[in-house]
Amino acid sequence: MNPMTNTRSINKKSLNTKIRVQDYDSNLEYDYRKYWKDREYENQSERNILSKLLKDNNLFKSKPNNSRSFIDIGGGYGRLTDLYQNKYSYSILFDYSFSNLKKAEGKNNLDSNVFKVCGDIYNMPFKDGSISSGMLVRVLHHIENPDLAISEISRVISNSFILEFANKDHMLSRMRHFKDKDFRKQDIYSIPHKNDSQGFLNDQIFLNFSPSYIIKTLVKNHLIVKKVFSASNFRQKYFKKLFNTNILISLDNKFGIIFSKTYFGPSIFLYLLKDDNLKNNFLDKAKDIKDIFKDSLCCPICHGDLKNLYSKKLVCQKCGKSYDIKDGIYIFK
Repeated sequence: MNPMTNTRSINKKSLNTKIRVQDYDSNLEYDYRKYWKDREYENQSERNILSKLLKDNNLFKSKPNNSRSFIDIGGGYGRLTDLYQNKYSYSILFDYSFSNLKKAEGKNNLDSNVFKVCGDIYNMPFKDGSISSGMLVRVLHHIENPDLAISEISRVISNSFILEFANKDHMLSRMRHFKDKDFRKQDIYSIPHKNDSQGFLNDQIFLNFSPSYIIKTLVKNHLIVKKVFSASNFRQKYFKKLFNTNILISLDNKFGIIFSKTYFGPSIFLYLLKDDNLKNNFLDKAKDIKDIFKDSLCCPICHGDLKNLYSKKLVCQKCGKSYDIKDGIYIFK
């Protein structure tokens, strides 16, 4: 959690509902890259799992013509772009923070087929089923309304998705509750509330979710869990003092199956398949990758088609709303 940023309210356009979002642009002096300076183990643990999922999935084997686009929702400055950018025809780095997306320009290995889009997860500027696959990592704990966010993800994804969430019922938490004889907090079926999650601190959204609540929400939104991975199982300071990162990663690998089946760790990765497997028809409409990407865009307010205006602005053909393109970043907020 970052004590240097604030929240702001946005509208869920289709419901006219106010929702709080974490705004990393509220303090431009904050640099999210520094958060990872002393978290090499957590970084490697996540990268290890993502490498397995991106390599050992059925996308390329079963649907090679429907596996060319990927979205990294909340991808920030592009910490994980090297894991997926060469596996797809094009990728989208999507984040609410314009400043974080600007920092992605400093990555020497950022592929030219990675497009940067600034917007919010509740109103994504993409047509239904226009993106083959994607992931949400280190984001859901900042999501005040997971149901609406997951519904929007399901709308734009046509094939598969990787979702990570902060696990409210990790093993250490369960042991603490058992010791205190606080069995109410062991209820893994509960929807997170202020009093039985990490809650709202300093006007910030930071929630740990029950695995069963997340899975039920996914199923309701036509996303089926196919694989489970437990991450950052040894993130406690005493483990880091005793063992280096390589040893901790090897322990993760050795006990990975047991940890995953028991939702052991504080971070859980789910590999999901869209149960209706919509065909992505947006990849055959143009040969130029940039044109294909633009064809997947739509107005986040009314989902109308967009027209390019003077290469610096997109205008909705349905409602007339305009959106800027600044420093190569498509801005939809």
